[in-house]
Amino acid sequence: MRLDEFLQAAGVAPRKEAAEIIKEGSVVVDGEVVTDPSRRVDPQRSVVYFANLRVKLPSRPLIYMAHKPKDYNSSFFAPDGIYPFFKKLAFRVYPDALLPKFASGLILLHNQPRLTRALARVDLPSLYRVKVKGRWGDRDREKILSGMKVYGRTVKVEKILTESRRGDKVSLLLVFTHRFPSRLKTIFLRRGLSVMAMARLSLGPLKLGSLRSGQARALTPREVQELEKALGLD
Repeated sequence: MRLDEFLQAAGVAPRKEAAEIIKEGSVVVDGEVVTDPSRRVDPQRSVVYFANLRVKLPSRPLIYMAHKPKDYNSSFFAPDGIYPFFKKLAFRVYPDALLPKFASGLILLHNQPRLTRALARVDLPSLYRVKVKGRWGDRDREKILSGMKVYGRTVKVEKILTESRRGDKVSLLLVFTHRFPSRLKTIFLRRGLSVMAMARLSLGPLKLGSLRSGQARALTPREVQELEKALGLD
C-alpha cells in the first residue's frame, strides 16, 4: 500500500493532504523520515508515526452513507462545510461521491483509497429529483435525453421516470449517469431552465431511503458488496 493511501485509510487526512504531510517530512516509517508519498508500506508490519503518534489502520473498513443538506459544501472543513452534521466521523473518514452546494442527498464518507480511485473512474447511474423553473416542453425533454456537449463531453439524462408540472415549475424524477452532478444543472441551464432544487436519491446500487438530512449510517456488508461490484472491485 502507498504511504499516502495508508494515512488516508488510518484517518489522518485525505490522500492529497496526506501526500503534502509526507512531503513536509512529518511521517516516520520504521524509524526513517519518509518524504515520498508513493513509498510502499506493509499495513500489518510497518511502524508508522505522524506527529509523534503511532498510526494504525482501523480494524475494519469504514464506509458510510450520508444525507448532505442543501446549501452546505460537501467538504468537512470548508467554512460552510458539513462538519457540524458529521463531526463524530470527521477525523476517521472523508467525503466522496460529492454533491455541489446547491444540491442535497446521498454522498459517501469512507476511508478506503481503492474506493476513492474507483469512484473517480466509474460513472454510476443515480436517481435524482430535480425541480426546474421555466418553459418545459417536448423539445427540452428530447434534448436532455439525446445529450449535449459540456466541456467537450456529451452529457445526457438516461431516463425521465416521472414529471409533474405546476405553473412554470416542473418536478422530474430522472436517472443521470455522471460523476459530476453539477453537469446536470448545466444542461438544464442551457435549455433556459433554472434549477430550483436537486436531490440525489441513489448512487448506483445504494438508496438513500429514509435517511434524514444531516444523518449518516454505516453501509451493510451487502451494500458494500453491491457497491464494489458496481465499481468493478469485486
